[in-house]
Parts: sequence; structure tokens; C-alpha cells
Amino acid sequence: MQTQKPSVKLEDWAVVPGPNSGSYQALRPGNFLVGRAFGHQRIEKGKFIFTSPIVRVDTQQRIAETKNTCYSLGEASYEYKAWSREQGPREQGPREQGPGAAA
Repeated sequence: MQTQKPSVKLEDWAVVPGPNSGSYQALRPGNFLVGRAFGHQRIEKGKFIFTSPIVRVDTQQRIAETKNTCYSLGEASYEYKAWSREQGPREQGPREQGPGAAA
């Protein structure tokens, strides 16, 4: 995935359907990321953030893109990993999802 967007490392992250939601969702376009940001020019190191909606995901490269930022996904939160395990195996989609993704 090539981009000119700023790249930010996201640790202790999870995927939610919106900023005011208490539930988790799968890592796919339209959902939001929450987590601790590192390497952002205007955000204090390790500050907990909510992103804008995800527009593209590359699970193999562990990258999620929003309109303005490219997030390198570090370790997911303990709670999100537990939720993911409870979901069990899901139908596998393409490695890259979103507008402009290769078919």
C-alpha cells in the first residue's frame, strides 16, 4: 500500500463501530480505530485516540488507512484480542480492503 499520508504507530488498539460505542467490530473499512498513538506530529506520545473512519486495510502489512493518516498496527488490546478469539474463524476476505484495492 503506497501513500503520502503521515504514518502513525498504534498500540493497544481495538476496532469500534463509532466513537461512542462500547462494542468491538472487525478490522474493515467504515469502522474506527482506538488506541495509543506514537509518532504523530500533533498528538502527545502514547495518547489514547479515536481515528476517523477506516478507508482501507492491508492485514498482511498490518496497516489501516483513514482519510488523512496511515496507521501501522502494533499489538491489539488484550480485550480486543479476547473478543476476536470469541468470534471464531470468519470467512476470509481479501488481504486489502477498501476503495482502489486490487480485486
